[in-house]
Amino acid sequence: MKKKNVYDKIKDEEEKIKEENKIKKSPDIKAMFSQRVLAFLIDLFILSIITSLITMFIPINDTATKLYEEQNRVLEGYVEGTVPMEEYVNQMIDLGYDISKQTVIISIVSIVISLLYYVVYPCYNNGQTFGKKLMKIKIKKTNDKELSMNDLLIRSMINNSVLVSIINVILVLFLSKDLYLSTSSLVGVIQYIVLIISLIMIAFTKNAQGLHDKVVHTEVVMVNTVKEDVLCTSEN
Repeated sequence: MKKKNVYDKIKDEEEKIKEENKIKKSPDIKAMFSQRVLAFLIDLFILSIITSLITMFIPINDTATKLYEEQNRVLEGYVEGTVPMEEYVNQMIDLGYDISKQTVIISIVSIVISLLYYVVYPCYNNGQTFGKKLMKIKIKKTNDKELSMNDLLIRSMINNSVLVSIINVILVLFLSKDLYLSTSSLVGVIQYIVLIISLIMIAFTKNAQGLHDKVVHTEVVMVNTVKEDVLCTSEN
């Protein structure tokens, strides 16, 4: 019995060494910039379709319906040349605010759908959204720990405008129109700058990590060069 235990230990050690060597021979290969951009655009397209299909069943009140009709009327007037550009811009801004005020429920549902798509789904799908799956890339931790929902949540807040959407809902509920418009515009500009910086970092830095990757210590790699991970955890 003693000899058998020693033999088993030696065999286990050999298997462990083989596994380590196998991992060393297959280093992580960073996803190409084009793959990440295409995956981002595919996800955006798929999410917009899913959101439209779901939110179309949410009833809107008469006030919102009239606002949409007025928006179409102003657009038609501008196209036909009967509404000057300055008047068109001012009216569309005012109507946009009023519509946002009347469709808060739709905005909240859209946020929930985004969280399910960018956080829950990849958490239980090996760090992949539909876009990343099509591009054969995935999100993983740089330290090889398990990817958590918290990681994906923070990533989506920064990279997928989820935080901006949440802020806009809060702003439209509690701020006056003028304050909402100025604050919302500022938040939008900040989000745009963050995305540009992330794109530059992904394209030109050695580790190919955007701001969202740096914050949560993640990277995007080719799927066939890494071990398949266990379902992600709900904690870091």
